[in-house]
Amino acid sequence: MTSVNMSSIEWPAIVKLTQHDELLYLEHQRDWLELACLYQHHFIETDQLLDSKSQLYFICATPQTIHEDPVSELPQLLRQPQILPLTEFIKWVQNHAQALGQCCVAKLAFTTVTQGFEIVRTLEE
Repeated sequence: MTSVNMSSIEWPAIVKLTQHDELLYLEHQRDWLELACLYQHHFIETDQLLDSKSQLYFICATPQTIHEDPVSELPQLLRQPQILPLTEFIKWVQNHAQALGQCCVAKLAFTTVTQGFEIVRTLEE
């Protein structure tokens, strides 16, 4: 697993925090940078970012040290060898909808990752 260049991530993306069912929708790289700055010391090693091509990345917080460059302290994204299966993404979206108090969550389904991203985006509004 190697740290990735931000340009290899297909935006929008979704962050899945291990300890929460809610998903965080990130429209642009700028949204990731804001989240990473706010949350940088709170990520745990099983938190993940999913890009719009189904590529999974683990979010690895950097140790708390003093750096000259604050950007170097931001969490690193480690690309996973596998993509997230659509069936697993559907579970993520259903759990997200349920956490937001939506009803009929079991009927919530989609056939493409793009549709799933759109559901998460609209649930956030």
